[in-house]
Amino acid sequence: MPENTENQRKKAIVFAGGGSKGAYQAGAWKALEELGEHFDIATGTSIGSINAAMYVQHDFEAAWQLWNTITVEEIMTNGINMDKSVEAIFSQRDQLIPFLKNFINQKGADVTPFHRKLDEYFDAGKFFCSDIDYALVTVHYPSFAPRTVYKKEMQRLGEDAWKWLAASGACYPVFPPMNVEGEDYVDGGYFDNIPVAPAFKLGAEEALVIDLKPDKNHAGYLHHPRIKYIKPSRDLGTFLNFDKDALQFSLKLGYNDTMKAYGRYMGRLYTFVPSADSPAQVEWLADCFMDLLTEAEASFDFSGSVKAKERVNNLEGCTTLLASSLGVFRPTEPELFFEALESLLRQLGFDPDTVYDFSSFLYKLKTEVDGMYPMLEYETETAFEVVRSFIRNYRKSKNPEHKKLEDDRVMLIYTSLIRALQKAENL
Repeated sequence: MPENTENQRKKAIVFAGGGSKGAYQAGAWKALEELGEHFDIATGTSIGSINAAMYVQHDFEAAWQLWNTITVEEIMTNGINMDKSVEAIFSQRDQLIPFLKNFINQKGADVTPFHRKLDEYFDAGKFFCSDIDYALVTVHYPSFAPRTVYKKEMQRLGEDAWKWLAASGACYPVFPPMNVEGEDYVDGGYFDNIPVAPAFKLGAEEALVIDLKPDKNHAGYLHHPRIKYIKPSRDLGTFLNFDKDALQFSLKLGYNDTMKAYGRYMGRLYTFVPSADSPAQVEWLADCFMDLLTEAEASFDFSGSVKAKERVNNLEGCTTLLASSLGVFRPTEPELFFEALESLLRQLGFDPDTVYDFSSFLYKLKTEVDGMYPMLEYETETAFEVVRSFIRNYRKSKNPEHKKLEDDRVMLIYTSLIRALQKAENL
């Protein structure tokens, strides 16, 4: 029997739950549109069920408009943005007391505006006639028994099928339970916030997961050869913060992270747009960096830079630190190079929200480090101190309150990286 080609495989897109952080998924969807990626099945939980439903409707423009304009008042009557800081909540004191009164009287927030929004954006004609299959996860209340609801079951409600989306997104106890067909339901995240299993039950042969947490809800999915996993490279904040700046941050990050996942952008916390020369530049720099770092690790005495209980063998001092930061058991040389580069950029105060042209950026950075005396002409210990002084002075010009660099392993990484940049030609 002939094997399926990649284009013949039935593909699913899986949207995780996460409230207002769902803007990240709209940014990812924008990138997928530009990449020409299309999926046969969409599944979701909570806000993911709503984004998935709009995906089924082929309503990208409507979803993009929604996430660019939505406010907390369109979610809850007298709603407040629930930022992480108490100060941010109490800065909305004019809305806080009415919100709390509604919350007590309604036994949860008044989410009538949220339901109106769902009714407005859910198009039964588009949804049920779509060639894309669908499933969502919700949880029965008060039994907390999970329930997966499939597209074909939702047809019973016709135009009111949006109520299943409201059920999946009823983040109890903030939101009250949602009644559908005579039964109460609450947020599907109580059971499965990333509904991959329903996607495969619907016949998917591979899946793309778009998570909304930097830490992984289902770490096992990372090891599955049929699952591609995209997660935020930075924290998206709380799940009930519809502040415009917070939503714009999530939209942009979702777009950038997805472009990175498909190889169009480079970087992890920083974002670089590659040129035709970039792969060769990365390969050369990564190889040179690892040559210099391995030599330095073997010769440098770490005994004075770590506590007795943190005994470090020479060859595991720096590479272990980089691998631990990456969260990768056996990283590649380019991954180690980028982790070292991004760590240096954080120390130098480069803006992580800027999208950098990789070749132009390397040229600028090389110009900066070439201003120091050539590191290759120093002994490791001397170069080490010169780099420490360079970073200290660079940071002082931008932030006089910067923290002192204490870890010798970090400084050895920076020294090896700067040496590699100085050694490079034609950047």
